[in-house]
Amino acid sequence: MSITRPSSTELSAVASPVAEAVAPEPDAVEYPDRLWTAPSVWHGDAVRFATTALLHHFRDHDDVLVAMELVVYYERGNNRAWLQPDVQVVFGVVDPHANRRTFKVWEEGKAPDLVLEVASPSTAENDARHAARKYTRIGVREYWRLDPTGELTGTPLQGYRANGSRHDRVESVPGPGGAEYLRSAVLGLDLSTARRNGPTVLVTRDPRTGEECDGLVKKYDRQRRIAEAGTSAADDELSSIQARISTARERTRIAEERARVLEQRLRELTGQTGPMGRDSKG
Repeated sequence: MSITRPSSTELSAVASPVAEAVAPEPDAVEYPDRLWTAPSVWHGDAVRFATTALLHHFRDHDDVLVAMELVVYYERGNNRAWLQPDVQVVFGVVDPHANRRTFKVWEEGKAPDLVLEVASPSTAENDARHAARKYTRIGVREYWRLDPTGELTGTPLQGYRANGSRHDRVESVPGPGGAEYLRSAVLGLDLSTARRNGPTVLVTRDPRTGEECDGLVKKYDRQRRIAEAGTSAADDELSSIQARISTARERTRIAEERARVLEQRLRELTGQTGPMGRDSKG
């Protein structure tokens, strides 16, 4: 019995329905989380301290997400379109404390508002040339770069603000004591850097209160408790002083009233009609 081999056309006709059947639909695409390993101890410290400082500032907000190394997928159906910022801040999210494994722009309804990248030898050039454009393109409003070593970028901290399809460099603003900061319009904070046991880390400053934080939250919590205790003691002392003043005024008023009554009685006894202490003229 002879066997007839199918032609190439017939093979295509048989194969095409199978190809269409296995083509993934957008909802069936998997968006995995990505492993992250800090390239150095200082890099990891800088990322962690920056995240902690921002979490500390937004601790009382129930719609602000601050995340470290959370993968951002920005095209539905395309799991190769992703970015992994070292730190991101997103306003207006639902349940910022949920245990997200990824951040999907189409589900969250927006892109991150601010991204901070900590420079490393393997990423510094890419961050400078390409990352800012990518973040601006997907809707990130501010892009920041922090150099934990002081050897990879021209300045330890750089900020860029989206302006249409491009980004403008954030200019410095004066601070107390002649210090200079870079003001983040997105965060409402003044940002600077400081050396902390080796790496250069991000320092946030609230221009309304003057409170600064570099991620060492326990230190700032202790300082705040001391300041609050001092304020409370000062308030108690002020209240005590005000109470003593009020008491002294009341005593003075009572004494003056008694003196007036005694003077009136004395006039009645002596027949004087004018104020005491003056010669009467008859």
